[in-house]
Amino acid sequence: MPSPASPVSSWPRALAVTLLLLGACVDQAAEHRVRANAFLRGGDAVAALKECEDGLAAKKGNVPLTILRGKALFELDRLDEARDAYAAAIAASPGEEPRTLAEAYLGLAMVATRQKDWAVARKNFETLVTINEKDASSHLNVAKACLELKDLECALRHGEEAGHLRGDEEPVLYALGTIYLAAGKAGDAELTFQHICAAIPGSASCPYGLALVAAHNGDKPRALQQLAEAVGRKLPSPDQIAADPGFAAIKDDPEFQKIVARAAHP
Repeated sequence: MPSPASPVSSWPRALAVTLLLLGACVDQAAEHRVRANAFLRGGDAVAALKECEDGLAAKKGNVPLTILRGKALFELDRLDEARDAYAAAIAASPGEEPRTLAEAYLGLAMVATRQKDWAVARKNFETLVTINEKDASSHLNVAKACLELKDLECALRHGEEAGHLRGDEEPVLYALGTIYLAAGKAGDAELTFQHICAAIPGSASCPYGLALVAAHNGDKPRALQQLAEAVGRKLPSPDQIAADPGFAAIKDDPEFQKIVARAAHP
């Protein structure tokens, strides 16, 4: 049997002392951040916001807590306050590398997107691209903002870069196809939407995109045939078909209206 002084018997005591010391090293701000993150992951933004504000009351200006506060406010749809929180985190970090503040720039971009302030959204998504030029999502978001701003050259450049980085993913391909179509490159749009069919068999976005191309080209029979196929594959947002500007030229066609009705009531 080990003696009382042996390493085996003293190990639990040493562990207890170590854990006590580690606990003492965790500051209150970190504890509030851990709890706030847990609440956000659990969908309780109200509790997360309280944790952030309690932590900031004890440690004013703490940048990670300020960013978390912005996230909680965003989830609560308090967009102006969320924007101010993200901006405060950046202002409190003069000279800091943008990479360490990526979440704040993303937050500003998402608030601007929600508020349809496309110039501000573009600026902040572009900052994320400078932080990581291999970030396909940020390239795609820049492209979407540029498309809203009617800057087709920018939209094409960033959309194609996203396609090079993640060229087999449905959301990337679909967005790139719509950018090509907006830029008047119907042939490139057709090829991009067809690539969705090859990469993701059974996808509804493939025939839906091809229907948009056909409608753009004035080929109503093909547009209706492809749209019917897309509806048969269960579109994720069937209620948006009637409002899609890509189908403006055929929206009064009885067959189009039947397809829309079938999508709404499968």
